[in-house]
Amino acid sequence: MALLETKDLSINFGGLWAVSDVDFAIEPRQIIGLIGPNGSGKTTFLNIVSGIYTATRGEAYLCGEKITNLKPYQIFQKGISRTYQSSRLCWNLSVADNLLMGTYTSQKHSIFDAIIRPCKVNNEIYDYLDQGLEMLSYFNPALVDRRYDLAKNIPHIDRRRIEITRALLSHPKVLLLDEPTAGLNDEETMSMMDEIRMIKEKLVDIAIIIIEHDMKVMESVPERIVVFNAGMKIAEGTYQEIVTDQNVIDAYIGGEDE
Repeated sequence: MALLETKDLSINFGGLWAVSDVDFAIEPRQIIGLIGPNGSGKTTFLNIVSGIYTATRGEAYLCGEKITNLKPYQIFQKGISRTYQSSRLCWNLSVADNLLMGTYTSQKHSIFDAIIRPCKVNNEIYDYLDQGLEMLSYFNPALVDRRYDLAKNIPHIDRRRIEITRALLSHPKVLLLDEPTAGLNDEETMSMMDEIRMIKEKLVDIAIIIIEHDMKVMESVPERIVVFNAGMKIAEGTYQEIVTDQNVIDAYIGGEDE
């Protein structure tokens, strides 16, 4: 059984099928890349899977359980976490506070505990922070010493690292990364890809879905690539299979006129 699976997943916006009948599956310990022209449905697909959009038809399953109509926080609690193409950090909060925001729905204490047992609450928060800082050190150990710096004063690549760490703090089964290298130069992009592979090695059961436009990234990181065009999945396979697929070539550079 696939860890995450979709069947005929589709969504319609005002008569336009932004995603149409997409079948998809990913197993634990896999990295799958999503590519396609701008507006091809990649991010919309992740938005359906993570509950931001509700599918018009079709189903999504996590560990065999239907999640199609659940709200985003419910899907998050069941084990799907994500980052976004544009930053979702709070600029005027510290690195530590931004990390802790990722634990909000995972924390076990109640309002009653906060009033009657503040030490219990503090211990839980500090435990999460310790976990977050340990994960952050996988990316850049120097960031641990900057835990109380405001996010707006942190370099762009490190902001990306903070966002990925925040997503990992919930210990997800599936991690969705929407263009994690956006705004990075070539050297930073390669560093980020090495770090994503490192995540897979350290968190051995996690599955990762990554949207990227950089084909160097797609060549080196995912085991498989799924190609979207006009809301449909038009190809799936290894990098070498994808770059020689005529449907993919036509989608990117246009087919010959008949």
